[in-house]
Amino acid sequence: MKLLIQGKQMRVTDGLKDYVAERLVAPLKRFYDDEASELRVEFGNNYGPKGGDDKECHLTMRMAGLATIQIEEATPDPYASLDAASERLMRACRRELERVRLARHRPRSAAAPAEEEALGLEPGDYRSIAEAEESGESEEA
Repeated sequence: MKLLIQGKQMRVTDGLKDYVAERLVAPLKRFYDDEASELRVEFGNNYGPKGGDDKECHLTMRMAGLATIQIEEATPDPYASLDAASERLMRACRRELERVRLARHRPRSAAAPAEEEALGLEPGDYRSIAEAEESGESEEA
């Protein structure tokens, strides 16, 4: 996984880079480690209209062949911003991977095409044969 750490209007210290590796990259690699993916971490000062001094953390995860996930968090501490954003990114990545796994490994019956045709299932119909039989769409009923 390619990792890019940037600071906008602030310096990114070595301690903050180490914290990113420890709290974000290591847990993320446990369930998703693809060489073609890219994780961009941007820190910046976010001066609100009332003169607030929030540190913003913007995470962008480009997953190869999957969706791009963007997360933003702002707190007075950049470490706290990273913690909050990383938790949200982990949940979003797991949700995206689960969605793709379910779509790719949709349980299909080993039934012959003739049996599917007898039950009234079209080639693009993703219902299982059991669901069609339960709903009573078979020609035998």
